[in-house]
Amino acid sequence: MSGHSNWPEWIYVGVVVSLLVYVGAEAWNVERLVEHTPAEAEVIKVVGQQWFWTFEHADGTKEVGELHLKKGQPYKFEITAKDVNHAFNIHDYVILQDAVVGRINTAWFVPDKAGEYPIQCREYCGLLHYNMRGTLIVEE
Repeated sequence: MSGHSNWPEWIYVGVVVSLLVYVGAEAWNVERLVEHTPAEAEVIKVVGQQWFWTFEHADGTKEVGELHLKKGQPYKFEITAKDVNHAFNIHDYVILQDAVVGRINTAWFVPDKAGEYPIQCREYCGLLHYNMRGTLIVEE
């Protein structure tokens, strides 16, 4: 047998190693983005409870069921729960973070287009879970 029969294996190994390096680099990049909230991000305290969301802005303004934000401004959510586990989800902005009693989880984003977007609970939290909705209103 000649030495050429190993070429397909080496090509396969090279492709697999390249993919693993790429996926690892992407995962590191995503983690870096998640961890490094912009310094100018406004903090919004998000509290889930059966069966609604409350939002508290940095200036103390509180909203229930609706969240008004400005387009182009970075926001950092500090998410927790009062009673049982919930999951804060803004599907259009790919935000999904657990809301857990006694713990603060964070997520940040910059709304990039004005409009109204649904906020949902994505963790079964009791009989009226399906009603636990809110609205994100992004203003110009």
